[in-house]
Formats: sequence, structure tokens, C-alpha cells
Amino acid sequence: MVRITVDLLRRRSEHNEGELSTLEEISLHQFDIERIENLDKYCRHLKILYLQNNIIPRMENLNRLKSLEYLNLALNNISLIEGIDKCESLKKLDLTLNFIPLSNLESSCRHLSKVPTIEQLYLTGNPCTDWDMCRKVVISLIPQLKQLDSKDITHTERLEALQELPGLLEHLQVAIRENLYQKTTNYTKEARIQMAQENEKIQKEKEREAKESEDKQYGVKKTQPPPLYNDRGEIRQCNQGGYEYSFYEKHEKDKQFIILEIAVPRYLDTSQIDVDLNPTYVRVDIKGKFLQLTFPCEISVNESQAKRSQASGSLQLIMKKLNNSLVPYFFLKEELEEKNKKGGMKMEKKVEENEGCKKIEKANNKEKEMEKKKEMEEWEDDPDVPPLE
Repeated sequence: MVRITVDLLRRRSEHNEGELSTLEEISLHQFDIERIENLDKYCRHLKILYLQNNIIPRMENLNRLKSLEYLNLALNNISLIEGIDKCESLKKLDLTLNFIPLSNLESSCRHLSKVPTIEQLYLTGNPCTDWDMCRKVVISLIPQLKQLDSKDITHTERLEALQELPGLLEHLQVAIRENLYQKTTNYTKEARIQMAQENEKIQKEKEREAKESEDKQYGVKKTQPPPLYNDRGEIRQCNQGGYEYSFYEKHEKDKQFIILEIAVPRYLDTSQIDVDLNPTYVRVDIKGKFLQLTFPCEISVNESQAKRSQASGSLQLIMKKLNNSLVPYFFLKEELEEKNKKGGMKMEKKVEENEGCKKIEKANNKEKEMEKKKEMEEWEDDPDVPPLE
């Protein structure tokens, strides 16, 4: 199911150049939306809102839309008019083919009567309209209403409804208790939700077929990824496409990064690239060819990012080390070259980083020599101890 996100709102507001703060009209119909959200945050100046043909069960998050004049919620799962008493500019409300029962008719009308500007209301197709006196109750409880279900309300009709109101409310309670207004039907909220789910499956199947057709058109062969582990239980490394790649390190303040750069063809569309990043290895699908590599140390997936160069088209994976541990240069140079020899891996290392690693290694060796010398000075020969044989 679809949610109302900022991205969706921007896509549906192209007529306003994607600007949400000044948007006055938006259409969000036939998206199988389940909840009204984010409109009161990003589209505060809406005047016309189309939400018909979704599966919205509640009227919510609408009270901040002070400029809203027309709200279309036809063909949804609404059973109660609520959450619009602060919409001080609302003139037209369309609730055709919803599920407002007779038990919620009075409370819905009393809530709508708090909107001083309401003039038109559509309730056709709701269960409450099966009751013969429904129109009179609505007219008497919402005095500012001018039109109900596309039919004008005359002055005489309103006066008659107001005179009969006490008796109408009594008849309403009797009808609710006896359930005389209910009719057996297969058209329910659950059926509408099930229909939406089936439509979603059909849509996904169509998208999958379209993707396969596109891959076939561009010569992309759907291949299975290589096995993750080899016979020795180690992570398998492979380069099916023969792409050149390189590892190098980068330091930023207290953070250390491992960067993997892959020479992807410049004009290859980014949609043909899929990256599966894991703490100890990465699997990159480039137009159906897999590049699978292990890392010299564990990385943090959540703090990593992927970038594509606009100039060369190369793919760059910037991965933060999990424990900020230094990776010895000899490991990067010898181990990775040996493991990735078949893949044509090229090692790169900045001069400053090489010198830094060598200085750390030299300092560690010097410290060990000092400790060994100190132990030799404190050692005393005991003549009572026999020599080792």
C-alpha cells in the first residue's frame, strides 16, 4: 500500500513546479492510500484535495488546512465524519460510496454542522442513505447546507425537516436498534481492501514483466549470484565482468574509512547497478555480472555510502571502519593482492598514510626493544641453578 510521503507530494505537484508550500490543488486518487498524513505539514494552503478511490478508513490530519474548500473522499472506507470541524473554508464534501452507517449519522451531521461554510454534501451509496428519512435528518441537523446529493434544499423542505426533527431522531434510534436499514451485501470494507491488495499484486507482476522486457531489450541476462562461500568456508571472491577496482584508506578527524572504487562504464545507467553491502564483504551486480569482494576489516554498513562519478562513471563505496582500527599496509598490499590476483585488483595508498603506518610500526618495535633491554638489565645469574640441558 502507498503512503503520502514528501516524494509522492512533489511528484503530484508538477503543475506547481514541485513547490509544496504554495500548492493549492493536488490529486491523490487511485493510489490505495491507507491514511491521510503529511498534508497538514507540507501543504498548508491547499484549496482542493482529491483523495477518491483509496482505502482510507478515517478522516484525520485535516484540521490545519484552513484554506481547504473542496474535499473529495469518495470510494473510501470512511464510517464517520470527523476531524474537519476546524476547516473554516470548507464548502464541498464528497463522501459518495463510503460506509457511514445509520448509527453514525447523527454524530456525523452534528460534527459537520460545526463547519460554518459547508454548502454541498454527497452521501450517495452509504448504508445510512437506505433509510427513507435520512435526507430530512441531514437537512435539519446541518442548517447551513444548501445542496445534498446534487439536489438543492428548498426553504420549505428545511422548515418541514426542522419541525419533524424530534420525531425523526426517535425513529432513528428505533431503526438503529432494529437494524431495519441494513441489507445483506458483499460490498464491504474488507472486500475493498482485498480488492486493493489483489490490484497491488497485479501491478507488481506487470512491473516485473516490464523490467524483464527492458532487460531483454538492453541485453541484460538475469543470472544468479555466485555462492557466498567456497569449499573452505571462506567468503568467495569473484569478478565476473572483469571490472578494475581498487582499495585505499581515508582519514577524517577521528573517523577512518575504507574506499572501494570500481571502474564502471561511464554511460551505464545507474538502475543497472545493485550494491549489497555487508560488514565483511560486498556484492555488486553490474548489468547481470557480479563483483564479490571481502574487506580487510569489519565496516559499519549504516555509516557507509555509495557515489557515482558524473565525469568517469566510476562507482565509489565509502565505508567507515567499525572500530577505527588501522589496517596494516602489508595486509593491504600482500593479502588483498594475493586474494584478488585473478580480479586484476590494483592497490592504491597515499604517501602520508604509508608513512603514518610505518611510523606506528617503527614506534611499536622501538617500545618492544626498550622493554627487552630493561628485562636484560634486571636479570641476575644465580650460580645455584643448574644449567639447562
